[in-house]
Amino acid sequence: MKKNKRKIILVISILLIITIFVLGLIYFKTNKINIKIQGTQKAYNAELQENEHMHLEEDASGDKVPVPNGYVGSKVAGENEIDTGYVIYEGEEEVTDENVEEAQKTRNQYVWVPVPDASKMYGTDANGKKWGKLYDFTTETGDNIDQITGAKPLNWSEDNEIIEISSKTGYRESDIISSDINSSLKTLSIKAETSHEFLIELEEEFNDMIESVEKYGGFYIGRYETGDLSKEEFVVKKGNTDVTNQTWYTMYEKCKKLYNKNANIKTGMIWGNQWDRTLMWLVESGNKKREEICKDSSNWGNYRNSIFEYLNSNNDLIIKNVGEGIRIPTGSTEYTKSNNIYDLAGNVREWTLEEFSMNNRVSKGGFCIFDGNNHHSITSNHDNPKSKDVYIRLPCNALH
Repeated sequence: MKKNKRKIILVISILLIITIFVLGLIYFKTNKINIKIQGTQKAYNAELQENEHMHLEEDASGDKVPVPNGYVGSKVAGENEIDTGYVIYEGEEEVTDENVEEAQKTRNQYVWVPVPDASKMYGTDANGKKWGKLYDFTTETGDNIDQITGAKPLNWSEDNEIIEISSKTGYRESDIISSDINSSLKTLSIKAETSHEFLIELEEEFNDMIESVEKYGGFYIGRYETGDLSKEEFVVKKGNTDVTNQTWYTMYEKCKKLYNKNANIKTGMIWGNQWDRTLMWLVESGNKKREEICKDSSNWGNYRNSIFEYLNSNNDLIIKNVGEGIRIPTGSTEYTKSNNIYDLAGNVREWTLEEFSMNNRVSKGGFCIFDGNNHHSITSNHDNPKSKDVYIRLPCNALH
């Protein structure tokens, strides 16, 4: 009997040791990956130098963040850490616990998305043209799938640092589509007079964005879905409901004016590769799991099958129940926040500069009338750019 007890104790002890070893190995590998990511970002930041367009601020961990002049980094706990979403506010008044609620509703805000390796965002083809690296996301594993984020190349391959677009009518950027023809551009509010000029314009804007990402080690994305769309000047503020009824062409031009006469920044509609990079960062930072990106986003997005509390336009606390497809004001619930960015998943679809086929521009992010397990945060919709039923978010694309 004693021998049996000793055997049982021995077996249990061995199992415990094996379990502890395996858990320790998993923890080590996970943290090794995180340390590598964070370390790369810190190395990038260590090389940054202030210039006439931007100054450096430190996040809560002491890491440097490039902040464009005319903006300030938040001093509010939960808004001042790169790994969980470093927020900047337009204006020069400091944002603290005392004035943050007012600042969120009255000042444009952006969140810093770190990019330790810009080569994952673009490639150069045999002719010297830069193309965005777009991704699908999966829970599968494989040689061409990022082991951390599950990002899988979408419509491109790369050999010896030369990118090749698999289909010139598939997902891609930067390119033009059939509606960007010479005779239509002026009536669509585009300044370029010919489709060739428009293509050059898009390519230059893409190249400028990539140059900025490489220089500063990241980019800023709008914290909220862009609002005041029916007005001359757009906003990126909390509690806005004017987020609809604009064509891609109108949004493309108006987004470039959001800089609000601040010569230290450039603004524009978000590129598809920036959207994909943002999702990768959410997983890298530990804020989201792969499954929450590529399978079901209803636990952090406003979808028909989601349930959460939010503040309506009258500041009343409302319960959004399962089965209700309701568009909510920007930033009106913490339920839809991820690394300080609101409504990447659900609520409204959002225009991007990405193309699909020769007829459509790509919108992403899902929609409040759909279920989150069918229209997750990476859903790409193919929409006619003259349509007015899509809504957009934009980043502060380029720091000079």
